[in-house]
Amino acid sequence: MNRFHGKIHLFLIAAAVAGLIFYSPAVRNFFTAFSSTVQSTYFDTKKEIEDAIARHLMQAATIESLQTKEKNLEKELILCRSDARKFHAISESLHLRPDTNLSIMAVRAKGYALLGNFQQLWLEDFPEYNPMKNYGVIRAGFAIGIVVEEKRRPLMILAGDKACNFAVYIGKNRAPGIAMGKDAKHMVVKYIPEWMKLNIGDRVYTSGLDQIFPIGVPVGRVLSVRNMQGFKNAEILLFGDTLHPDYVWVVAR
Repeated sequence: MNRFHGKIHLFLIAAAVAGLIFYSPAVRNFFTAFSSTVQSTYFDTKKEIEDAIARHLMQAATIESLQTKEKNLEKELILCRSDARKFHAISESLHLRPDTNLSIMAVRAKGYALLGNFQQLWLEDFPEYNPMKNYGVIRAGFAIGIVVEEKRRPLMILAGDKACNFAVYIGKNRAPGIAMGKDAKHMVVKYIPEWMKLNIGDRVYTSGLDQIFPIGVPVGRVLSVRNMQGFKNAEILLFGDTLHPDYVWVVAR
């Protein structure tokens, strides 16, 4: 009997709560707000957990990437040390000494020599300027032009001008040639021996044989090769910027 009365009491309480929820706006708003808060807390917690997992995975990937880079750098360091030892041995055997006749000066461009020609600019006078000599021009580590005499003043002719030319080597076989200006981003290397092998992408650097640049200054890379009568021509893409030569390094030998 008591068990029966207990069930009736529970039923009455549940009915009362249900009635309050459906017929009392205050109670209904409370339960709605409570449910919304629980849901919001659930989604916020879920997002925090997902973000934490993502950060952990990202950190793991970053650590792995850095470890790989460290191994590659260690390998390159070993190779560089090996090359340095080889160069030292060769230098000792050939009695090579540093080029003490080489000097490099920072010089500012004064303005365009010809209106509309962005490849020829006057330079400020620099120490020991000799009108009888030509000089190399380097910017950001790349060969980008030469300095010649014009009206007893230093005139910078950049690599995009057809009047600019200097001696270069191409590729591992050191194919010799003369680089001549084509446009602001390209030069053409002419008079390359016909029998020498060239590849697209070969790096081009100064040979130093014209006494303008020191050997080994990067110039560009090969884009295409054409067979001429008895020679080869190679069009190259310049590494250096020839359109914004505000300050340049002038090389004097």
